[in-house]
Amino acid sequence: MIWAAIIISGFTTFLIRFSAIFQVKNSDVPEWLENILRYVPTSVFAALIFPEILFNDADAIQFFGNPKILAAFAALLVTVITRNIAITITTGMVVLWILTL
Repeated sequence: MIWAAIIISGFTTFLIRFSAIFQVKNSDVPEWLENILRYVPTSVFAALIFPEILFNDADAIQFFGNPKILAAFAALLVTVITRNIAITITTGMVVLWILTL
């Protein structure tokens, strides 16, 4: 019974999300709206990542003595050089681990 609920929930979620994507793909979206929507993934990514990097446990911005900022810069440098997401994530994690030892 639990597996049926999981499968039905997953299928329903997929259909709801896919229908919106499919409808937008097959519709005539104005070019100005397409240009705006190109920035959505980058904006969402920044909104998720930067607060985690910049804020400390007391919800205050911490620039000095923050190992997350150095790890983020190392990951950014590796991204520019390699353009490989796996190497970028690994580098950021390793640098953060080393700095927090």
